[in-house]
Amino acid sequence: MLDIGSLDEIEIDALKELANIGTAHAANSLSQLMGEYIEMSVPEVSIVEVSKIHEKFGEEIVAGVLTSLQDLEGRHSGYLYTIFPLHSTKKLIKTLCDSEKIDDMAVSALMEVGNILSSSFCDASAELLNILLLPSPPNFAMDMAAAVIEAVASLFAEKSDYIILFETKLGVEDDLNVFMVLIPDVGLFEYLLNMLRGLE
Repeated sequence: MLDIGSLDEIEIDALKELANIGTAHAANSLSQLMGEYIEMSVPEVSIVEVSKIHEKFGEEIVAGVLTSLQDLEGRHSGYLYTIFPLHSTKKLIKTLCDSEKIDDMAVSALMEVGNILSSSFCDASAELLNILLLPSPPNFAMDMAAAVIEAVASLFAEKSDYIILFETKLGVEDDLNVFMVLIPDVGLFEYLLNMLRGLE
């Protein structure tokens, strides 16, 4: 079984390319949604052990949009968790809704942004790795990021000890931090790694 923890520099660079394509799609879609030009920074990519998620996110409550992913043949699946730290959540909904109150309208706006980001990731995957991932309608939650990630990872009968973490910033007035956490099942992990390593 391939191990996400053993990725080398070339494979990390390939993941960065995947993230770059995804953020380019996302920036264009968000620009159309918000009626203004949106920049997204070059994403940082890191491999994080599930057991060490608390070290990355601490105990902070975050707003998150969780989307399940499935390929056309039903062989590969996973979850994409789009995380907005609380300060970024308030800035984003202030821009979208002219208020920092996290009400139904704000939740709907955040889910739309999360949906755009997850769809962009799926487009990037199809473009770079020749795999079509179909996102489900998103679900919204406010909780500790680590709690959500650990709960989702535990859903897989066979699970990896690692997740892939993409971090970028949105150019909306002040920079807003956005984290995208890919939590794939073993089959999707292995497929992604095989494609990244140029295997058949």
